[in-house]
Amino acid sequence: MPSTIYSTRNLPQLFAGSYDGIVGPLFSSIPAGAVFFAVKDVVKSTMKENVGLLLPKWVSTSIAVAAALPPYWLIRNPSEVIKTRIQVGCDGYEGKNMMEAFQYSLMNDNGDAKSSKNQIASLYQGYTENILYGFPADIIKFVTYDNLSGGKKDLSPIVGAFYGAISTGIAQCVTTPLDVARNRIMAEVKDNSNTTDNIDNVDGSKMNYMERLVKIAKEEGVEALFAGTTPRIAKAMLSGALQFAAYEETKQKLFMESDFHFRQCRMLLPAHESQDLTVSFGSRAQNAV
Repeated sequence: MPSTIYSTRNLPQLFAGSYDGIVGPLFSSIPAGAVFFAVKDVVKSTMKENVGLLLPKWVSTSIAVAAALPPYWLIRNPSEVIKTRIQVGCDGYEGKNMMEAFQYSLMNDNGDAKSSKNQIASLYQGYTENILYGFPADIIKFVTYDNLSGGKKDLSPIVGAFYGAISTGIAQCVTTPLDVARNRIMAEVKDNSNTTDNIDNVDGSKMNYMERLVKIAKEEGVEALFAGTTPRIAKAMLSGALQFAAYEETKQKLFMESDFHFRQCRMLLPAHESQDLTVSFGSRAQNAV
């Protein structure tokens, strides 16, 4: 990132403090991830039950991801902003832990609390850009995963990890320029005059995502948009493997538990009602993936 001490030419310095500010995203990603997969799977299952035969699978996946991203980033954005500012070393954030940095982001330079509007604006800086980045990244990831898995419902966690690593690596490689721009936006800090360095046009209007990408390419070269691609892919493959291994394991355990309860209920019902329950359960199980 320009105007910072970080460079791939100095790897020890580059990786120094890599885990600074990680506590916030670590905890926020748990409820955020749960909400994301819950919304995604419910929307996808609902569409499959109602219009599944009319929509290609990649379309239903895209719609489900689009529905899941806003609540995901609603939970995740504040901690991501603080983490980015700590790791980049923004003015006022150097040497602070997560809680201190969070408190600092809510204060003006004179030490007074910001207005509620400005506090929200500070913590949700880059919210739109995070969604715009996350949409193509997650679409590519999940569509690639669906194609690799062939839509199988009983993948082992090991196979899921392998497919997840490939899918996530491809997705993160393709969307690197969007990630570069969104991280710079989150790292920018407003001062007392309510201005932010490098995000305004000459006429004072705020740059949109596309204008920011063009600005980086013109001033620093296209290669700047792909800064950090290699470590980004490595991180993505590891996280993707863990994510999809856990996803497949959890999905199978939940299905086995529901199947166990289904069999218990079936034993207590008359024959004709038991048959109706079997048909209903089989249909819902098929639409669950």
